Amino acid sequence: MIMNTREEITGFKPTKEFFTGIDSDGTAFDSMNIKHLEAFIPAALETWDFGSRRLEFEETWRRLNLYSKNRGINRFLALRIVLEKIRDGDIGPLRDFAEKSETLSNAGLRLWMKERPDPLLGEIMRWSLRADKLFEEHTRGLLPYANVEAALKVIAEKSDIMVVSSASGVGLDKDWSFSGLTRYTALLAGQEAGSKSNQLRMGAGGKYPPDKILMIGDAPGDLEAARSIDALFFPVIPGKEEASWIRLREEGLARFFAGTFKGEYKNALIGEFMTALEGHHD
Repeated sequence: MIMNTREEITGFKPTKEFFTGIDSDGTAFDSMNIKHLEAFIPAALETWDFGSRRLEFEETWRRLNLYSKNRGINRFLALRIVLEKIRDGDIGPLRDFAEKSETLSNAGLRLWMKERPDPLLGEIMRWSLRADKLFEEHTRGLLPYANVEAALKVIAEKSDIMVVSSASGVGLDKDWSFSGLTRYTALLAGQEAGSKSNQLRMGAGGKYPPDKILMIGDAPGDLEAARSIDALFFPVIPGKEEASWIRLREEGLARFFAGTFKGEYKNALIGEFMTALEGHHD
């Protein structure tokens, strides 16, 4: 399976009564820490000399991307936030790209740079490509969390499944294909297909009743994406991933398919998720 284009996602027609969107990094795969600690941070340190602010950069990046409401945010948006705090000098070109580009991806940055070449954007391109290479090296043979496939088997019986992610499509295809999980998925969307909210809107919006759409994720951005189309949300809590998947399979899915997920149960899950994330630190 290869990543799906916007057109393919928009043109997708339901084959089952329910729809389930699933985030990848940190939700289905234990790759969130690897992505930031072994790829994005080292690539940034190779690309820029932060001098005496190096440790500040590392700490700011870790807290923003792993232990804050921005967990799971797109790489270019994260870089903008961190460089605004750490880097001396103008980051206007990055700010313009982050705010105005239709697609925040490597391909999107290449297209943007054709019209607006800039040394900083060139550095950012090198950083992003280097991070992808490091991530690939550190995640070869990566397997999903225990209990993920067992849950997917249950989900796939009654629900169309779409991978909804801000990661690169190439990396997603590698992880989901290697692990054999693509046998359960109808669609695979990465950063090339736009934000998670847009991905959900294209794949499920208007095609299923909102209470028959479930988003599974580990970050507030996943919750926001679900809310953008009034869908349900089940959290995979950082640090309790395997237990979360068991709970989904043994409790959450029965409620989802029975129509009793909405309301008190959903609100309790979200409250537990936000409390855990706010209190989670290294």
